[in-house]
Amino acid sequence: MKTSRFTVLVLPLVLWLFVSCSAPQTSNRKPVTGIDYADTTYWYSCGDTSHVADVFYVYPTVSTISFVDNDSSWFADISLPEVREEANGNQRFNKMLYGEYNFYAPYYRQMIFEAYQQPTPLLDSLARIAARDVNDAFQYYMEHFNQGRPFFLMGHSQGSQVLIQLLKNGMTEQQRQQMVAAYCIGYHVTAEEVAQYPEALKPATDSTMQGLVVFNSVTDTTAIGMVSRGDVVGINPTTWTMATDTIPAEFHLGMAKYNEARDSVLIVPCPTRTYLYHHTTVCPDLDPEMVYIPAYEYMFPKGNLHFADSWLYGGNVVENMRCRLRHH
Repeated sequence: MKTSRFTVLVLPLVLWLFVSCSAPQTSNRKPVTGIDYADTTYWYSCGDTSHVADVFYVYPTVSTISFVDNDSSWFADISLPEVREEANGNQRFNKMLYGEYNFYAPYYRQMIFEAYQQPTPLLDSLARIAARDVNDAFQYYMEHFNQGRPFFLMGHSQGSQVLIQLLKNGMTEQQRQQMVAAYCIGYHVTAEEVAQYPEALKPATDSTMQGLVVFNSVTDTTAIGMVSRGDVVGINPTTWTMATDTIPAEFHLGMAKYNEARDSVLIVPCPTRTYLYHHTTVCPDLDPEMVYIPAYEYMFPKGNLHFADSWLYGGNVVENMRCRLRHH
C-alpha cells in the first residue's frame, strides 16, 4: 500500500515508535527560551481574512526529536526546521478540513511523548512551557490577526491539554464572548475542574451553545484509557448531547480522510452506532484494531480510539461548527 504524506495524521504519535528505541539526538545548541510570535517562522499558518470566522488550531503530540545535553530534552525545539516539519502534515490536513474558516496555527514547544512517562513535577513544569507558548501565540493572534471576528479553538490530545489551560487562565471576558466554541478533542476535563472554573470550562450540552466541547471514543467500555478515565465530562459528537441512549449509525456523518489523488480531505462513510458511557463515546461497530498500537497499550488499550478522535467524526464536527456559528 502506498504511504501518504499524511500517514502521521492517522496515528499522530506513531513515528515515536520507530525512534524511541534509538539513542536521542544530541545538540550543542542552546534551546529557545521564549517564542516571538511576531516572527512568522513560528506560525504554520497566519490565516487570511476571506472568511467570517477563524480557527485557532493546536496540533497533538507529533515531536520525536529530543536533545539530551540541554534543557530541551523533553520538549520540541521549534527553532529547528526539522522539528517544525514534524507538525506540518497534521496541520495541513486540518487546514483542509476546516477550510471554511481562516486558519491560524502556531508552532509551540510541545512535550515529546516520553515526557508523559516522567514524574509529575517534571511533567507539570514541561506542560507549563507548552501552555505558555500557546497562550503567547493566542494573545498575539487576538491583537494582530483576529480583527474582531468570531473564532473556534480546536485541538487534539496535547493540543487540547494546552487549550484547556488557556481557557482556565489566559482569556479575557471579551475574548470569551468572541469564541464560538472550544473543541478540545482527545483529552479530559474533570467535574472538579468544571466546578473550579465554572465560566471558563462551561461544557456544551447541545449542538448550538457556546462553550467547551470534549469527546473521547472507544469501541467498548473496557478500552477507556488514562485520557478519559474517572469523573470527566464529555459529549456524544454524533448528537452533541450527553444522553446515554444508543444512537443509530445514520447520525454519524462520516470521518475525514486524506485523498491523495485529489490532494484534499474528504468526508467518507463510517457507519457506527454510538452511546455515552461515563461521558466516553462508545462506537460498538468499529474494529478495535482500528488504531491499536501494542506499545501504547498501557495508555490506550485495544479498542481505545484516541488516535482517531480528531478525524473520526469529521462530518459531524464540520456541520456542528456551522450550526454553532449560526447561533453565535
